[in-house]
Amino acid sequence: MMSCNLFYKILFYVLLLFGTATAWSQNKIKWSSWDTAPDKIEEGNKKFLIYFYYDGCRWCRFMEDNTFSADHIARFVNLNFHPYKVNALSRETIVADKSYTSVRVGKYEFHELATEMLAGNMSFPSVVFLDEQFHKLGSYDSYMDISSFEMILSYYAGDHHKRTMWKRFANNYCRDSHFNALVNDKNKH
Repeated sequence: MMSCNLFYKILFYVLLLFGTATAWSQNKIKWSSWDTAPDKIEEGNKKFLIYFYYDGCRWCRFMEDNTFSADHIARFVNLNFHPYKVNALSRETIVADKSYTSVRVGKYEFHELATEMLAGNMSFPSVVFLDEQFHKLGSYDSYMDISSFEMILSYYAGDHHKRTMWKRFANNYCRDSHFNALVNDKNKH
C-alpha cells in the first residue's frame, strides 16, 4: 500500500507536468510594440485591435486571464488583427497615425489615445477595432466572455460590419459559419 506522502508527491508532479504541457501548447496574443504601428498602418494588410486597461482593474485582469488567454481566441486575433494594448493611465508617448501622450479628463490623467478612441468614455476593460488605415470601426467598453468576443471578432475580421448592422449579425450569428470558417480559411493560406 502506497503512503499518503508518496501519493501526494506523485499527484503533485502529475499536475505540475500537465499544467506545464498545457501552458506550452497554449497560444498567446502577440501584443505588438507601438514602434511598429506606423509601418503596419502603412502596410494596410490587417485591421487593428486595441485593448485598453489599467493595472488595478479587476475586470481587465479577468478578461486577460479568461477571454484573451483562450487558445483559439489568441490564435484568431494573431491571424486576423494587429493587436496592441494600452494602459489607459500611462504617460508614455505612442506614435501611430499621430503622436499621443496623456491628457487630463476631469480630475484624472488618461492616455490621449484612450480618450480619443473611447470618446471620453473611460470604462475598462475596453476593446477598439480599427480598419487597416487606423480608422475606428467600433468600441466595446466592458468585460466580454469568450463566446461574445468570438462573435465580435468575427464581425470585424469577416468584414460583416461593411454590409450588416451589428444587431442583425448578432441575431443570425453561427459560430461554425462565421468564426470557424474564418479560422479554416486562414489556415489554408
